[in-house]
Amino acid sequence: MVELVTRNYWWPGVTKEIKQYVEGCDQCQRMKNRVEMLAGKLRPNEIPERPWQHILVDFITKLPVSKGYDSILVVCYRFLKISHFVATTEKITVEGLARPFRNNVWKLHGLPKSVISQIEGSSLWQD
Repeated sequence: MVELVTRNYWWPGVTKEIKQYVEGCDQCQRMKNRVEMLAGKLRPNEIPERPWQHILVDFITKLPVSKGYDSILVVCYRFLKISHFVATTEKITVEGLARPFRNNVWKLHGLPKSVISQIEGSSLWQD
C-alpha cells in the first residue's frame, strides 16, 4: 500500500499514516495474507464400537474450595453423554490426573481408544 501511494504522493509521516489506515480498514484486514498455516480438513469423530471407547475430558475450574478441592474433572462418554464428575484441584499434574482417572473411569469402563480434550492446548490422543 505504501508503494502504491508513494508512486504519486509523498508527505512527512506518509508510512505511519498509511499503516494506521490499513490497520483500521475492514476490507484491508479481510484481504490480508495469512501468515499461519491453514488448518487441515475436519474429520468426523469415530463411531464407537463399544461403550466408553471414545470419551471427552475437561475441567470445571475456579470453584470455591470445598474439602481441599477447587475443580472438577469431567469425563463424558460421547455417545450417550453419560459423565463422571471427579473432585480435584486446579494445580493437579498429569501424574496426579492418572490416579483419579484410573479409580473413577478406567476401573469401571476400561481404557478408552481415544480422548478428546481442550486442557492446556492438548488435542486428540489416540491409540
